[in-house]
Amino acid sequence: MILPRSSPMPALLARFKRRPLLIGAATVLVVGGIIASQSGRAAPDASKAAKPPVVLELASSDVVRVADASLIRPLALSGSLNPVRQTAINAEVEGVVAAVLVRPGEVVKAGQVLARFETSDLNQLLATRQANQARARAEMQLAQKNSERNADLLKQGFISPNSYDQSESSLAVAVAQFKAEEAQTALARKALGDSAVRAPFGGIVSDRKVEPGSRVNMTQHLFSVVDLDEMEFEAAVPVNALAAVKVGQHMTLTVEGYPGKQLGGRVERIAPVADSASRMVPIYVRLQNPDGLLKGGQFVQGELALARADHAATLPFGAIRGLHGPAPHVMAVENGKAVSRPVRLGLLNELSKQVVVESGVPVGALVIIAKVENIKAGQAVKLPPAKS
Repeated sequence: MILPRSSPMPALLARFKRRPLLIGAATVLVVGGIIASQSGRAAPDASKAAKPPVVLELASSDVVRVADASLIRPLALSGSLNPVRQTAINAEVEGVVAAVLVRPGEVVKAGQVLARFETSDLNQLLATRQANQARARAEMQLAQKNSERNADLLKQGFISPNSYDQSESSLAVAVAQFKAEEAQTALARKALGDSAVRAPFGGIVSDRKVEPGSRVNMTQHLFSVVDLDEMEFEAAVPVNALAAVKVGQHMTLTVEGYPGKQLGGRVERIAPVADSASRMVPIYVRLQNPDGLLKGGQFVQGELALARADHAATLPFGAIRGLHGPAPHVMAVENGKAVSRPVRLGLLNELSKQVVVESGVPVGALVIIAKVENIKAGQAVKLPPAKS
């Protein structure tokens, strides 16, 4: 007997009824996991956004303002100062020094006596010369009378022309002798006057090479006197810069021993010939020194303006980043943030360490100096409190 098979339809229908429930449960689990994952990642992002930005606090020495100033492109010069007027005083007589009246460093006036020689020998010499001159004068006067008398006798025919000529010759000799003795007397009188050594002009005694009681010879060095009212120094200018140098041109000077003090000088002379080896031309710069502040031999440095910019935006070298590079720039402070600004540079002054900023930042802009490193554009900065 064949048994009838049971129908599969009820079991199949039951399986299809359970499958939507499983799919729905899985979907719920997946969506829930995604939501949980997204919410888990969003929490750290929110915490990061809540952190305040890092602010760089700047000191007053870290910033500088763009200044409105005049700047030159200088030619650096240097040399040693010398007084324009200075002289060595030598002995004009030979003898023993009786007194020395000044010491080095003392101020003297024109004509002031610096030393005196003993004058006994000079007085005796002058007396002898005066006596000789008096005798020569008497002989000349006698010869003059004889000449006049012989002229009358010649007219009357009492003497020959030859006798008259002899009297004229004697007169000429007497006149010449008198003039010679007169000159010798003048020399003796001058020697007596020269026994008092005098300053040729007002100034300062810079050295003294004589002591009382010493015997000196003619032309022996006794004193040096300098006038410090005007000083001068010699400097060398390259031939290729000579076209910018003019007589009367002014320059700024600094002198050894007076740091920070600036003095004015003027080109007084320019040598006509360049040195064949160095290709440099000597120039002579003069400066006034009415208070005697400057001394001979002091080292002086200066700058001669080869070009000039007036009322220009200027910054110190230390404020320029990449000063000598192809793309110089500054880090300016704008609205509390550091902003990188490219700049175009003009004149540079190597002595004052200043440069003209032709474009990029205006006068008055605040710039962070280059030594403040590791600062980026957009960095928040805090400025020092303004001084009251």
